Amino acid sequence: MNDSNEHAGEQTTSLQSASEHLVELASSKQLVLLGDQIGISQHVSFVAQILPELHEAGVRNLAWEFTNSRAQQQLDGLLSADEWNDVVCTELFVDLMGIGFTYREYAEVVKAAWSLNRTLESSASAFRIIGLGIPTYVEDPELLDGRSASELELRNWWMGGHYRDVAAFHMANILTNEILRTGERALVLVSSERSTTNFVQWDDGLPTVSVGNLLYRWVGEGVARAVFHGAIADSMAVERVEALVAAAPENPETFGIALNLATLGSVGLNEVVGSVDGVDTSLRLRDIADSYLWIAGVDDWEPCELIPDVITSKNLDHIEARYRALDPQAEPWTQTELEQIRAEGQAKLADSWVKLPVKEEPPSKRSRFGRRRS
Repeated sequence: MNDSNEHAGEQTTSLQSASEHLVELASSKQLVLLGDQIGISQHVSFVAQILPELHEAGVRNLAWEFTNSRAQQQLDGLLSADEWNDVVCTELFVDLMGIGFTYREYAEVVKAAWSLNRTLESSASAFRIIGLGIPTYVEDPELLDGRSASELELRNWWMGGHYRDVAAFHMANILTNEILRTGERALVLVSSERSTTNFVQWDDGLPTVSVGNLLYRWVGEGVARAVFHGAIADSMAVERVEALVAAAPENPETFGIALNLATLGSVGLNEVVGSVDGVDTSLRLRDIADSYLWIAGVDDWEPCELIPDVITSKNLDHIEARYRALDPQAEPWTQTELEQIRAEGQAKLADSWVKLPVKEEPPSKRSRFGRRRS
């Protein structure tokens, strides 16, 4: 999978662990956009674990789309508080999407940043998490006249443009003000389609725009794209990567690698459509990402777990109203129904992840007289 040599009777390798590679990359750029599928437990936990290494390397910011930018003051206050507050942390995720994104592993990233700040000298710069999320729909069901706030046309009207484009400009503006203009560095954890840089993806025959596209046009080589294994939704490419990893002599548990120097970079893409630097061409992994992180194979992924006791007597009315704006009905949703909806959403996380191709069974052979051979 990459170069290795023999020394003192043992095989050594220049292959880096995933944490070593990502920290080194992030310390050499202003922004590293880290693309992922949503809700993979191992990937989110990995991010929580590397925060101290990032801070030591001079990367003092994690930006992500999983808390609202409007709640930044509350998030900053939580990370600088003397005591940890589970309730405030959970409210940050409720503010993002009501009950739709209340997962333990994402909350543990926030707590890891708080714990890190407790260990720093008073003169050291604190670690920050910067929310890139944006309210995406009318939150008051009384304003909707029985319509669902998740309807695309209604959401686009409320946003003043196509949600994907508005969100991209919103995120780029925050990163510009919080990171680029202050000379800081940041790791930016976002869904895969938001992390593209010089690669412009096409959807239904039209080019899309991402926060990575916007920032790359301005900062250029100061922005890099890293992707977790499986973040690029191309099942055949994922299968090929897994075959290469299985055959690698290093047998790594985790690794990070620069795609322009690796065999993995030559893996072709069949299900991803777009252009690189304005040119339509056949695509390989190295064309659309700078680095690749392997934490676990697709079959080993586990979904994030729900935060317990999110819905309480104090917030039930607010949470119910938020959900009724998405799924209108005459009578208010009960707490039992909302808890069931949370559980169903968690159970469906894996439905959105890339899948390995299904291997077809070879047809059984027939004799020349048409009878199946036993």
